[in-house]
Amino acid sequence: MKNKSISKSTFIMFFFDLIVLLSITYFSIIFCNLQIGNILSLICILFVATTGLITNYLKGNYKIREFNPSFWNFYRMFEGMIFTHVPIGILLFFFVDKSTLIKFLGINVLIIYFILCIYRFCFHYYLFYIKKIKNILILGTDERAKIIADEIQSKAALKMKVVGFVQDDFSEEIIPDSNVSVYSKPESLKHIICDNKIDIVIITQPTELILTIPRDIKIYKMPEFYELVTGKYYIDEKTVTELYYIHVTHSSIIYDFCKRAFDIIAALIILIVTLPITGYIAIRVKLTDGASPFFTQTRVGKDGKTFECYKLRTMYINDYVPKDSEDVKYAESVKSDDRIIPFCRFVRKARFDEIPQMINILKGEMSIVGPRAEWVDEAKIFKQKIPYYSGRMWVKTGWTGWSHINMNPVFTIDEERERLEYDFYYIKHRNVLWEIAILIKAVFLAIGGRHR
Repeated sequence: MKNKSISKSTFIMFFFDLIVLLSITYFSIIFCNLQIGNILSLICILFVATTGLITNYLKGNYKIREFNPSFWNFYRMFEGMIFTHVPIGILLFFFVDKSTLIKFLGINVLIIYFILCIYRFCFHYYLFYIKKIKNILILGTDERAKIIADEIQSKAALKMKVVGFVQDDFSEEIIPDSNVSVYSKPESLKHIICDNKIDIVIITQPTELILTIPRDIKIYKMPEFYELVTGKYYIDEKTVTELYYIHVTHSSIIYDFCKRAFDIIAALIILIVTLPITGYIAIRVKLTDGASPFFTQTRVGKDGKTFECYKLRTMYINDYVPKDSEDVKYAESVKSDDRIIPFCRFVRKARFDEIPQMINILKGEMSIVGPRAEWVDEAKIFKQKIPYYSGRMWVKTGWTGWSHINMNPVFTIDEERERLEYDFYYIKHRNVLWEIAILIKAVFLAIGGRHR
């Protein structure tokens, strides 16, 4: 079966950005007559290109199917270019006349920004109005077939169309979308594929029909395709069993050692760098009502073991506890919540209140990246209401994680189910390099006050 996690369009966009960043910076240095020598000029060009690519990644500018010509996306691109040029501006501050430096930075930022925006606008037009739509055929008419069809149809930017379902003799029948055909004669599968010019076949359950599919057709298992288009793990009894098998049999001493080293190094760096800020916040909270600025909450960690999670207090003293209801409300407050100390609203958005959790990480109770550490009462509720919820406890909970950077705060049972899919996706694919990327993106979002 063919698999493809990064599209050709993403590589093309990445390469185009690289060329633009390198060439425009080179011409800006010449145009502004910086006179900084060949070596420093080369360093500046490579530095802008590297930071620009990293910033675009962190800003989500390579999620090309989510890009659209909206004010928010263009603003995010501009903000990214500003971040890109801050380090090089600091470097050149000691070598270049200040007026010349400002001229160089302004010209470089604006030209690169406009070229990247124009390219993305053109790509968006191509994606929605020119690019050929891929036809999808789903083998099966069960719940899996319905779910993946709904996912495809809800994402117009995929440029995919579900042509129909093929009902196998052993398939569980469902009521599919009335706009999608159901083929009840699987023996004519080859003709169905040829007549409808099928590009991709998705299989929901094991079937002998796969043997009749032409070799030039891409074939995906439903859970595999679900991961590709959502970044989440499809959850049912069979897939959870497979995930547990992967988790148990693919354990690695090398990975565990590298992850622990990463946790310790990252936690120490974050603690040291943010010490002045957290110290200032602690003093202000103490002066607000006289109570301790630090507190602990009992959270559930790996294997269901509880631990005391350290936090900076951002609320006035209260006795809030989660309630068992259909819509489980978190302690994650809404903007109008008057329990929050006024100056701590940004503290919560930037996640400075969770910096003390670095102590939990150094103690080995948490990790930098992993599923969220839940309150004990919340965990009990979710285990009762959400199947396989305890599976997220196979690994250490994290200060940030894949679900953290992809979802807004969770307030309902359905949202928690979705977050579990992100957590399982992390458990399946986790590796240290990816976790470093998640941490960098989380820090980037936190600095901008937009961490979820």
